[in-house]
Order: sequence, then C-alpha cells, then structure tokens
Amino acid sequence: MKTFIVLSIVVALVAAVPVPDSSEKTIEKRGLSELESRSDHHHVKHVTITKKVPVPYPVEVEKHVPVPVKIPYPVHVEKKVPVIIEKKVPVYVEKKVPVHVDRPVPVEVKVPYEVPVVHKEYVEVPKPYPVHVEKPYPVYVKKPVYIEKPVPVSVHIKKVKKHHH
Repeated sequence: MKTFIVLSIVVALVAAVPVPDSSEKTIEKRGLSELESRSDHHHVKHVTITKKVPVPYPVEVEKHVPVPVKIPYPVHVEKKVPVIIEKKVPVYVEKKVPVHVDRPVPVEVKVPYEVPVVHKEYVEVPKPYPVHVEKPYPVYVKKPVYIEKPVPVSVHIKKVKKHHH
C-alpha cells in the first residue's frame, strides 16, 4: 500500500514540472560574433576546501649520554688474545720409488756457437738542399707544338643485304 502511494506522488510531481516553450527560445546567428558574445557570460566555479592542519608542539626526547663513573676498586677487563687453532688436514705425500736404468738417458745439451753477423753497407743518398741564387733568370721549358697535317684516309663501307623469307 505504501509503495502505491509513493509511486502516485512521484507520477504527480513529474506531471507538474513545467515544460519550456520553444516560442520563448531566441535563435542567434553563428559566426565570428559568437566568440565575443559568449565570452561575457562565462562563469567560473570556485570551490573552497577547508582543511585542518596539525600544529607542531614540543616533545621531550630522552638522550642517553655516557657519564664516567669512578669505581673504588680495580676491575679486571679481559683482553682479546689471538689463539691459533690447528685443524688436522690429511696431506698425501708421494714417495719416490727408485727404478734401475740399464744405460744412461741421453740429454740434449745446447752448446753456444758463433753466428756470423753481416754488416750492411750504408750508401749515402743525395738529398736536395737549398742553394742561394743571386738574381732570378728565365727558365725555358720545351713544350711540344701540334701541327695539323692533312692526311688522306680511305674508308671502305660494306653494304649488307637483308634476305626476306
């Protein structure tokens, strides 16, 4: 029964909402003026957020500081002494067994001997060196001269016959 009442109230509210008329709507031209006219009606939404920031407060910290204490009687302090600990590790030692040999073993012995050294003969090669010339003089270089000569040349042209099949 309650659901029927709630539904009927919702339907009545929806029916009571006024519908906007299309005759009241103004139609604007689109174009360059669109940018100028709409910029005036721009609305920026501002949201302010309030937040509680914790305030720092002083905290007492206990710091342990070593303080020398006078002892009325002597105290023996043990000092570390290095102690060698021997570990028994098995070590195998090979025993050499004598073997009888009938004849002596030949051993190669390298005997030094003189090797003849060939001395190279050095020949002095002439090298260019600067020479002072008192006055410049003309140096003539021979150049080949081309001379045109009419030479008769005979040319033979062979005529090729084409065979048609």
